[in-house]
Amino acid sequence: MKKLLFAGLFLILCYNSVFAKTESFGTWIELTFKKKFLKDFEFSFIPEFRLQDDFTLDEYILEGKLGYEPFKFLDIAASYRYNTNIREKGNIVSHSIVFDLTGKADYKRFDGSLRTRFTNDLDAGDIIIIQMDNWFFRPRAKIKYNIKGIKIDPFFSYEAFYDINLNEWFKGRYDIGASRDFGKHHEIGLYYRHQDYYYDRNSVSILGINYEFKF
Repeated sequence: MKKLLFAGLFLILCYNSVFAKTESFGTWIELTFKKKFLKDFEFSFIPEFRLQDDFTLDEYILEGKLGYEPFKFLDIAASYRYNTNIREKGNIVSHSIVFDLTGKADYKRFDGSLRTRFTNDLDAGDIIIIQMDNWFFRPRAKIKYNIKGIKIDPFFSYEAFYDINLNEWFKGRYDIGASRDFGKHHEIGLYYRHQDYYYDRNSVSILGINYEFKF
């Protein structure tokens, strides 16, 4: 009982510490529709909606993604993104491309991945500090655990952002969440994201909701 109370108190202190330094809170909703073809290829259509802390729409993204799995331990993908940032004096529209190379491995009930990404994609909140035509290197490490007898899989990931043009790291993302499969075609995920900047700017907290449908 004492251990349980201590753990609860620790989580409350961590929560307060995070939100005391947080500039804003957003909600990101992502829908993914996947279709496999020619055995090793996969096409995805991914609309995403990013809301501000008052739940007004801040940005929406329409993404088309083509993936290829030459081996079980390797994924290759390329995406095109149509980004619209909502502004009072006129929306800002940008076009982005993404290249991913992801290595995968599993050990017992653990699934791990290491993704390298090159992209000119930029979050709406970063436009005021970084040029829209910059390119970024974004490595991400992720680990997921399959709990025996439970269909919910918790996960943790960390992603860093490196500005190739400016030759510097400028922010990182910590994700903690869980996903659950519903039958063969549906998956729902929920995560908390802490976005931390490597300079004098407050961090941002994000609640993420994912839904995935596989044809």
